[in-house]
Amino acid sequence: MPDGTQIDYDGLIPNNVGLADDLRVRKALETWHPGYIDWWKTMGPEGFQTSSVFLRTAVGVGSEGWAKFGFVRMPEYRWGVLLAPAVEGRTIPFGAHKGEPAWQEVPGEYRAML
Repeated sequence: MPDGTQIDYDGLIPNNVGLADDLRVRKALETWHPGYIDWWKTMGPEGFQTSSVFLRTAVGVGSEGWAKFGFVRMPEYRWGVLLAPAVEGRTIPFGAHKGEPAWQEVPGEYRAML
């Protein structure tokens, strides 16, 4: 972040991809996240910053407990970045990459879109 504050992205964003350990991703988040919060405060509904909304938050990829439901203020909402566990022989089931081996990390040419 511009002010030098260190943010715990593994705590802030539910994930199983090691966000805090990936320097490139962490730097991108340190640039993007404050801008997102500022955007929400500016563009979100006026007078709504302290209101609680009932939302689903992703917390895992397992069949038990993949999400939690609860009230949260929108500026504090936490989205999840979660990758399904590797399965040997798994292939991409549809789209332009149908039939190719399933990715265990996002290919470089697609990272900018994320």
